[in-house]
Amino acid sequence: MSGRTLSDVMAEKGLTRYRLAKTSGIPWSTLSNICTGKTSLQNCSARTVSRLADALDMPVEEVMDLETGVITRNNGTPRDQSYLEVNLPPDLETAIRDLVECEDGCLHLDCFLDELYGSINWNLHCGRISEGQAAYLRAKYLGIGDGDD
Repeated sequence: MSGRTLSDVMAEKGLTRYRLAKTSGIPWSTLSNICTGKTSLQNCSARTVSRLADALDMPVEEVMDLETGVITRNNGTPRDQSYLEVNLPPDLETAIRDLVECEDGCLHLDCFLDELYGSINWNLHCGRISEGQAAYLRAKYLGIGDGDD
């Protein structure tokens, strides 16, 4: 095994899962399952691996060597907590997508940040997401807290 993960390569290339899903044409849920280790690259279709290789500008063989297993902390929780972004309420997914799509210099960045902050808090208040999900989303997208509970 190479020791490199798909998440490592995405970070090196400055890609979010959302952006990689859009670029590759791979459904976000499929990509999420690969990144979290629910689906190994060896179990993916040749088409999915080929699309991933093209989007990452890597040979298929190198993509197949990437690790996707979930690495855990000492307390047994996954180090990669992106699973906390699965099955979010639609309004929260929209707020995240809008923020992610807002490029540098976007005139409405503050509005998108405020919308996401409010959506996280509202969904937490209504019991649609957990405190752990709220902390993770605040840390990842808003830079608030460290995402570790």
